[in-house]
Amino acid sequence: MNKINVFLADDHKILRESLVILLSQKENIEVVGAAGDGLEAYRKILELKPDIAVLDISIPHLNGLDLAEKLKAEMPEVKVVILTMHKSGEFVSKALCAGVRGYVLKDNALEELIECIELVNERKIYLSQDITGIVVDGFVNKNRENADPAENTVSTREKEILQLLAEGKSNKDISDLLNLSIKTVETHRANIMRKLGFHNITDLVLYAVRNHLIEL
Repeated sequence: MNKINVFLADDHKILRESLVILLSQKENIEVVGAAGDGLEAYRKILELKPDIAVLDISIPHLNGLDLAEKLKAEMPEVKVVILTMHKSGEFVSKALCAGVRGYVLKDNALEELIECIELVNERKIYLSQDITGIVVDGFVNKNRENADPAENTVSTREKEILQLLAEGKSNKDISDLLNLSIKTVETHRANIMRKLGFHNITDLVLYAVRNHLIEL
């Protein structure tokens, strides 16, 4: 039997460990790794090459949606499932635009996650039962059309740095985390502030909260 190799990324240790136990009970699923933040998850996924990555949206350092976008670009063979508390159409839209194949609510994780993983492994799309009432036809295109033009000019790397800045990381911290020179981080930081019209770090943090890059 070919097992489905799964990677888990969630910053809540108890939930993460519970999900490992749950999934390990299935003979056709093997949990090959886990992480508590987005950057650690990204590095381990590149190394382990799982079939499916189960990502929380609100993980530190690199949120689940931005990580999904990176994987779509760099490792499209890895299928992404979002596991989250967020049930609005906005999040579902962003997830599908990022190439996510499954979207499961944490409230239903025990009942739905295994089924989701098995269906996504068969190249199907799975949406949690509690959000299937959301009208999805056309909302992906609508989301793109209504997107903030300024936000579209922010690169993936700048989004990573924006989140880390909003989390309170210093230029030196970010330099170490992303293996960039401090001067490069400073340049990205200046570009973020200019492109999004921020005047201070408070503006940046408020933007990150509004766009769910971080949670207070």
